[in-house]
Amino acid sequence: MFFVLFLCLFSLSRAGELEKLISYALENSPRIKQYEKLLQSFEYRERYVKSLPNPSVFAGLSNLPINRPYPNSKEPMSAFSIGFSQVYTLPVKRELDAKVAREQKMQTQAGMLVVQKELIRDIKLRYLEWLYTFKRESLLRAIKESVDTLESSARENYKYGKATLSDMLSLKGEKIRVQKLLIEVEQDRERLKNEIDALVGASFELKGQEINVQEPNFEGIDLQKSPYLREKYAKLRELEAQLERKRVEPLPDIELMVEYMARPSMSDMFSVRIGFSLPVWRSRREDLMVLEKREEIQASREEIKNMELELKRTISNLRVDYESKRELLKLTQELINQKKEELKALELAYRYSRADFRDLMRLYRELWELELNRLDLELRLKSIPIELEALL
Repeated sequence: MFFVLFLCLFSLSRAGELEKLISYALENSPRIKQYEKLLQSFEYRERYVKSLPNPSVFAGLSNLPINRPYPNSKEPMSAFSIGFSQVYTLPVKRELDAKVAREQKMQTQAGMLVVQKELIRDIKLRYLEWLYTFKRESLLRAIKESVDTLESSARENYKYGKATLSDMLSLKGEKIRVQKLLIEVEQDRERLKNEIDALVGASFELKGQEINVQEPNFEGIDLQKSPYLREKYAKLRELEAQLERKRVEPLPDIELMVEYMARPSMSDMFSVRIGFSLPVWRSRREDLMVLEKREEIQASREEIKNMELELKRTISNLRVDYESKRELLKLTQELINQKKEELKALELAYRYSRADFRDLMRLYRELWELELNRLDLELRLKSIPIELEALL
């Protein structure tokens, strides 16, 4: 399991800092440590369920007369007794109990793998989003510089009557909007850093390393390798082991009892008894326990079918999302190139008073929105393979 984790930890290249974060989180996450402790507990359980229950030791007084409530020579049958009893559980029951513990351990291991993959996914996504706050900030600062340049040009044209007060106010409003977006980016960066710290379990000083995500292979997906399905199958095997155990529940448990009696006026005596549990209420108890587990097994199988459908639906949605975002990114880049060409022509026309400033501002806004949308599309395209990786 750990070898598989090592192979699939990183589909990202040049992610030394990210690798460090994930490695630390896997070693120190309380959620994972919780599973590690549970695994150890099942190892202990597998060992102790094979042992017999503790014997019982007892002592007592027998056949005491009312006028002399103690063993005495006047009452030959009075005696002091001491003994012990031991319940012997059949080996087949104990072995099946140990098998149930092993299957519970396997299910816990499968559950821990799910938690590990989800933790890796969340750290990767938050780190990627954190990186893109810098790209967004860089773009917004470039937009702010463009607005400052336009404002300087408009102020100069305003002196000669080539720009209006409305144009100046429009630029001021655009400047405020960009400044607001810059503040939001800084807040998002701080929020994402806090989320990364919470996921990792410690605060690291992040330098920010560019990462390259591999293109997802939707055609080569094997659902049976999904940790979510493996966890469900492990649960099914545990229930089947419990069913085996319930089927042997009617077999008798044996109880051995030995008693020694010391009598004051007669020879000492000892008694040996052996007892068996009788499944008198089998039809009302043991048989119903078997039926209960059978129904739980059927429910578990239906749960597996439902999980398969959920995984297929999620993967299909990711595929559609990836293909559509990839096409949108291509179209967006073409539109950006087109808008840049239009902008060059419109700036030249505006310089010779053949274009209106409002048209120039409108084109600038469209270009800026397209560039911001391009960043969002890039982020989403890189996020989809990470989400897919956690499912398989």
